[in-house]
Amino acid sequence: MKRPYITLKFAQTLDGRIAARDGSSKWVSGTRSRELSHKLRAENDAILVGIRTVLADNPSLTVRHVKGKDPVRIILDSALRTPRASKVVKGAYRVKTIIACAGRKPGKKSALLEKKGVQIISCASKKGNVDLKKLVHILYKTGLRSILVEGGRGVITSFLAAGLADKIVAIISPKILGSGTESVGSLGINSMKGAVKLGFKSVRHLGDDVICRYNVIAAKV
Repeated sequence: MKRPYITLKFAQTLDGRIAARDGSSKWVSGTRSRELSHKLRAENDAILVGIRTVLADNPSLTVRHVKGKDPVRIILDSALRTPRASKVVKGAYRVKTIIACAGRKPGKKSALLEKKGVQIISCASKKGNVDLKKLVHILYKTGLRSILVEGGRGVITSFLAAGLADKIVAIISPKILGSGTESVGSLGINSMKGAVKLGFKSVRHLGDDVICRYNVIAAKV
């Protein structure tokens, strides 16, 4: 089944946290790393986040800080909870915005979002959430050939668990929290033998941060 090339990108502390216990995540990485993040957005056809990121941060998911074209914005939102007042919905007529939901489209919610210019894609899994494998196949057929997945943890974990990641860009910040939200959740792996295997691509300093790039060579499926 053909699908887009998928890059998982996240910024974490040295001890693997993408957010503190109070939920704060700005700013894990430094200014130059944030510029890199926007460069990655411009290099990909689409950017994808989960509904929790939209509700917590109200992101624009556009390209700033660098020159480049805004990617198509994709939100995983099983129950269509994306607020109509959110930045992604308000700008849907300017930047193509897709919300992937589960099950049948809830009529009123779907109609209100579509009226704002949002495209709704319904593709449910047997568990009642968004079927990622079906979704990326649909997205490929619309012409999208590369997707940057920015999180949060549940989304990153789901793509790894589904074997849908091709590359990982991990931004390591020189900070230690000791607790908080981990960058990747449980994958059901109980031994080193079952670990997701990565192939080294590059590592470099950017400001105070370290940028690690890996190809995913053997993913959990």
